[in-house]
Amino acid sequence: MAQEKYVHGFRLMYEKEAEEGMRYLNDRLESDFAKVFFVYAQHYRTAPFEDQQGRKYVLTYENNMYMLERR
Repeated sequence: MAQEKYVHGFRLMYEKEAEEGMRYLNDRLESDFAKVFFVYAQHYRTAPFEDQQGRKYVLTYENNMYMLERR
């Protein structure tokens, strides 16, 4: 079941397998750096990124909501 959290002011939905990606955006990146991914996803619908352990994620934007998935 999807979980919802506000990350640096952005509403983010994510499944359990993407929880580490949410923590990366929320806890490990400064707000200004994390915001880059959210703005990019808003303009281009998807923003792929990788965390420090090499796990790959895709942040998507649709209907005023962000979804995070692990790839």
